Amino acid sequence: MEKNRSDTTTVTIAAILTATVMIAHHVAGKATRDALFLTLFNVELLPRMMMVSAFLSVVAVLSMSRLMTRLGPAWLVPRIFMTSGILFSIEWLLMDYLPSAIAIVLYLHVTVLGAILISGFWSVINERFDPYTAKRKIARLAAAATLGGLLGGLAAKTVAGASDLHAVLMMLGIMHLFCALTLAVVTRGEQRHAQQGKAVGFILAPLKNNTLIRRMAIVVVLIAIIVALLDYLMKSMAASTLSDDQLINFFSYFYMAVGLGGFLLQGLVGDKALRRFGIGGTMAVLPLVVMAGGLFAIAIRQLITVALLRGGTSLLVNSFFRAGSEAVYTPVPAAEKRTSKILIDVGVERTGEMIGSLLVMVILLVPVATGNILLITSILLAALTLFVIYMLHQGYVQQLAENLRNGTLQADDIKVMDATTRHTIALTQTALERDTLLREISLSRQGEQPAANPGQPVPPAESGDPTVQAIVDLRSGDPSRISRVLIGQALTPALLPHVIPLLAEQRVLRDVFRSIRPQVSTATGQLVDALLDHRQNAVIRRRLPLVLSQADNQRAVDGLLEGLADTDRDVRYRCGQALRKISENHPQLRIPKEILMKIVEREVGAMGQHEPDRETSGTDTGRTGGHDPLSHVFNLLGLVYGPDVFELCYQALGSGNRALSGTALEYLDNLLPPALRTALWPHIASGQAAPKSNRPIQEMATELRKAAPTLRTRQHEAQDSDIFLAGNRKE
Repeated sequence: MEKNRSDTTTVTIAAILTATVMIAHHVAGKATRDALFLTLFNVELLPRMMMVSAFLSVVAVLSMSRLMTRLGPAWLVPRIFMTSGILFSIEWLLMDYLPSAIAIVLYLHVTVLGAILISGFWSVINERFDPYTAKRKIARLAAAATLGGLLGGLAAKTVAGASDLHAVLMMLGIMHLFCALTLAVVTRGEQRHAQQGKAVGFILAPLKNNTLIRRMAIVVVLIAIIVALLDYLMKSMAASTLSDDQLINFFSYFYMAVGLGGFLLQGLVGDKALRRFGIGGTMAVLPLVVMAGGLFAIAIRQLITVALLRGGTSLLVNSFFRAGSEAVYTPVPAAEKRTSKILIDVGVERTGEMIGSLLVMVILLVPVATGNILLITSILLAALTLFVIYMLHQGYVQQLAENLRNGTLQADDIKVMDATTRHTIALTQTALERDTLLREISLSRQGEQPAANPGQPVPPAESGDPTVQAIVDLRSGDPSRISRVLIGQALTPALLPHVIPLLAEQRVLRDVFRSIRPQVSTATGQLVDALLDHRQNAVIRRRLPLVLSQADNQRAVDGLLEGLADTDRDVRYRCGQALRKISENHPQLRIPKEILMKIVEREVGAMGQHEPDRETSGTDTGRTGGHDPLSHVFNLLGLVYGPDVFELCYQALGSGNRALSGTALEYLDNLLPPALRTALWPHIASGQAAPKSNRPIQEMATELRKAAPTLRTRQHEAQDSDIFLAGNRKE
């Protein structure tokens, strides 16, 4: 385990270094690209370069996608970094001999490969780390990327000031070669994953088949055109206003500020805006700012006002607009989602850049007031974007509601709960409940038996089929009819879906437990599905782990492990108790220690934070009564290291006996990994430092075992457990 932790630490450090240097290179590269091109060429040639680079980016992305699929990111991306580093070195060597040609090559090099390498890096990270680990690493990598953006801008400015603009090229080459080496450490040991590549027709299919994706593509195209217009305007004014030496400073500070501002805005405001204003409202901020900023820039047309407008546009693209656009993909089927994102994020966006560049070339043909025409065109396009965002918003609501109604998407599968999504889910579920009620009324009028509302008994129904009659009785709401079925016949797979909801009914709970228990091992799949279905009554989901604790198969273990990630803390607690019971009764079943440790780290990190429970309907008689989160943590640690001593440690810490609590702390200090020990200590030691000792762990464990009779025993779910056990005694 120590070796694995060491390897993970090494990989994490290498990934952080790669992210830092990669983003530093990205900022420095763009600043150098723009400054060098505008120093050697007339600004009117810039639209042509923008159009050519956008076209080559599309070609490169399509080729990259096919190679990535065949070879895998772990094999391909480090080699592209190395190739890029070598190319920068060649450009540096030839700069004095072919300055104009190198300026063009550099522009294409930075523009085409920059975004591809960043996307490739994140593909490597997603495949290298498991989901649990990745969630913890992303924040560090994002912070490293932000630091890299600051360092990149300062490095380009410093190197160019100390030497000349040409010297930055060598720095850029060294940075990419460094990324190649560190990324090789990240990908060490990874296998090459060969898959069949996707045809271009397959990649373009979402635009043809999905209205929502088409509208999203139109919005992205319009935004890309606006950005291209404003980008040209800013660079043309910079070229005409600033000296050659001032250009590198201007672009370094500009890209550095945009990167840092986008990161802060996304982290502090983006998600909050999404939850408050919904998808349409959040995405609409960008065109509204363009319209207002465009009018201001027309009134005061100076480099500073245009730079603020261009920078503000980039900030909003990387924060508000990105937050909203990511949420748009929620109702898109999983099979289409990845393809759609690649298509829109690169192909469609670059197409918009090409159109924007072509539009700039057309506007330049107008002899007067080019700047005002660019701004007015941007304002008009922003107004059109607002309208398309409105249509996109409507399309999102319609598709989300349709997917919820037909069952292709479940509410609990949705990760982003913005205002639009919450409202749509609420309306759709209300409509579904109304439709169900109307359907049952119709069936009742036709003489058929509708699903009953618990607590409202319905008259007995007669059926020639015993199974149908049993289902009618189970759904009748009449305790006597329900108990008659539960006691009188064996529980079959056809009856189980109608018995599980009865776990919420205290009046028949004893009979429900008695009926389900003999079938737990054969019905594990249905029970696990019910446990993980957030549409179920919370009381049911909190009682299902107790039922599953009687299983003897790996499916139950795997389902309970998934339950440990539930948003309801009581469900997590009870899943942990059930896993402990299964491990005691069936030690041959595999409970992955690495996953448990990651869950423990997450639980410790959440301790002390307010965690609201899910809303439930009815009276929850199955609550834990506010269990101690520390008890849950120690129970999980017991599954990793052995339950007996960790149970005693937990009791010793709360015993008030300083000697016993000191022994428990000493035991934990010697056994737990450093990171977990540091996070856990404030919750168990009350400001005490970890006691240092060289005593063998076994000696401390023996001391705790000797004290066991003096320690109180833990009560596990007393009410439900008593009912469960009583319900299974032979009468």
